[in-house]
Amino acid sequence: MRLLREAALLHLAGEGWSRIDTLPPATQADLRATLGFTTNQEDVLAQTGVRDHWLVLGRRVEEEERLRVQRTWLFGQNTRRPALCLGFSAGPNQPLDVSLVPGNVIEAELAFFPSAWPLRALVKQRFGSPRDSAADLPHATIAEANTWAAEAFAANPWLERVPLALAAVRTVKRAHGWIARDDANHCLPLNVLEHEAWQLLALSGGRPLALAGEWDGERLLPLSVWAEGRFLPL
Repeated sequence: MRLLREAALLHLAGEGWSRIDTLPPATQADLRATLGFTTNQEDVLAQTGVRDHWLVLGRRVEEEERLRVQRTWLFGQNTRRPALCLGFSAGPNQPLDVSLVPGNVIEAELAFFPSAWPLRALVKQRFGSPRDSAADLPHATIAEANTWAAEAFAANPWLERVPLALAAVRTVKRAHGWIARDDANHCLPLNVLEHEAWQLLALSGGRPLALAGEWDGERLLPLSVWAEGRFLPL
């Protein structure tokens, strides 16, 4: 299924590039980003930003061909919109920016890269000091989160992942693996190792917890939880 999806997206990118001048400007920006064109960060920062209190949902660092890529996910508490701040490091002498601390809320103005569904952003300006967060997550149910994610992938089919922030789910073991389940019995498969899943279950004590993670259209990779009023990065 994943191979078929990747092949379809490659075909879509090729078809889109052959008629890029007929596409809306925001879709052109998404296609160029997919094909590896870069956007000048100074141009992004020159735009009017979005000021909000941003909850730092979680952070993920991955190795990609001797390059470390850091994804930090934020959620605007007033605008109810997500943001992705990317960081890159080519070696030990180039540290990653860790000033966006998961679990904190920062008041900041973010400038978003052009897109049909703007997600990637740069911090343009910060105001005041960070504070601890409460578990005010946007997706009350899994059905609501799925609808929201479907809108994102429909607007920009080349998105690799989007953040989901579920207000109350339980982790449950099934024969095919672990799932997150809400009170309406809607489920999402989890991308977790066995010991990580048991850790989640232990943190919850069998009760619902707030869970934030990366959704790739198939499985949810947990990044952080709020359990008994405490924030815990995973």
